[in-house]
Amino acid sequence: MEKFTIVETQFSPEITLDKDRSRFEFYGKVYPEDVNEFFLPILNWFNIYVHNPNRETAVLFKLDYINTSSSKKLLDLLHILKEIHKQKKSIIINWYYRTGDEDMRETGETFSEIVNIPFKITPY
Repeated sequence: MEKFTIVETQFSPEITLDKDRSRFEFYGKVYPEDVNEFFLPILNWFNIYVHNPNRETAVLFKLDYINTSSSKKLLDLLHILKEIHKQKKSIIINWYYRTGDEDMRETGETFSEIVNIPFKITPY
């Protein structure tokens, strides 16, 4: 599978999706102008990945801000990742939030409850 990357901007996170190196990482703020256009290649990449995932998949989210429309797209992504869990393969979501940012902590907790896959929620 081709490595997929997005360079961080003022409105979008740095993203690295690299099956060969088992790197699935999201860093920064998530409020792109066109959320559908932004997330389409990411969702497409993961839709392909789930058909032949690594034995272990750990996805890292270290996000400072997520707008509402991006939250919905992240949930779409997490629902795709739930397919890995259904295949009885190892998946963990590493959700990092700034110490004291209760909104981001609660967002991680809510996402975990909605999709019912393992989250490790950690302050930094």
